[in-house]
Amino acid sequence: MDSDCLVKLTKAGIKEAVVSAMEVYIPYLVKKETVDDVVNKNYQDAGIIKENIGRNVLHVARHVKKGSIIVPAAKGEEEVVSLYLRGDFDAVASDDRKFLKKLDTAGIPYLTPAVCVVYLYKVMDIKKSEALAMIERLRPFISKDEYVISKFYMEEIR
Repeated sequence: MDSDCLVKLTKAGIKEAVVSAMEVYIPYLVKKETVDDVVNKNYQDAGIIKENIGRNVLHVARHVKKGSIIVPAAKGEEEVVSLYLRGDFDAVASDDRKFLKKLDTAGIPYLTPAVCVVYLYKVMDIKKSEALAMIERLRPFISKDEYVISKFYMEEIR
């Protein structure tokens, strides 16, 4: 998971549900961006992320193999791709549109914050009302298209 997705899920108050349903790993640079670099700024989401790492419900991958970059991106995103390429993961989670386009071009599967909620609804069998409430909490942080499509999708299934 990259910083963008992690912070949006945290700000929306739904990261706990996501990390309890999925095994989520972040590379060290994502931890640095979301926790270490903002420690003096008193961001509430940084404290929550740090607590999740401490409780081992959000995992920091310390040894991300550096190699050829198949998806040129920012350093944290490069580490996310390197972590994915280790072969132990199903997808990358992000909400950065430019990065998602690069992942798509490289054939790397990805989830967005709203897709994480749809996953909880469809696979983890949470109640429709709970999933729709999560989407509403995400609404200020995601694109209008992602919001509308995720709501439509949940209305159509089940």
